[in-house]
Amino acid sequence: MRTKLARLFPAGWPWQRTLTCGGGALLVSWCVAVFHFLFFCNQVRENLRYFSGGYVPPFAQLFGRGLFCFWITALCVVLLPLFLYLWHWQGSKSIYLMRRLPRRSELWRRCLAGPAMLLVLTLLAAALSVLFCMMLYQALLPADCLPEDPWAGIGGILCWF
Repeated sequence: MRTKLARLFPAGWPWQRTLTCGGGALLVSWCVAVFHFLFFCNQVRENLRYFSGGYVPPFAQLFGRGLFCFWITALCVVLLPLFLYLWHWQGSKSIYLMRRLPRRSELWRRCLAGPAMLLVLTLLAAALSVLFCMMLYQALLPADCLPEDPWAGIGGILCWF
């Protein structure tokens, strides 16, 4: 497994550190999204407790900008291929070796495969955080106080910052 992961990045690149930092960024992003949602969910529950006939906003409005850290992580991952390409120009200039290889696509595979994997993991973690918060929305808020269409506007949630 380690050799397969190492082949996704340029030779000499600290790919273990890249994957560790990427995993840490995903964990932090997921925690920020969930705790952000729980904070606003708690405010709504407190309002329901003190005001009779309180209003529970739809999920998309309550979730708000919960995916902001995921967007920052995705932006960093999108910029990573530039650094991987520039890595080939450092030190022994392995760019010349990469250009002479029989498979011309090897340079671009090593520059794009690792970031593509990290980007897919970022999108997957963002989707899982939204699904988890949807389950929390159903579980934590009283069913009789939910709006008529609690999932209104959920399609635009990925566009929010």
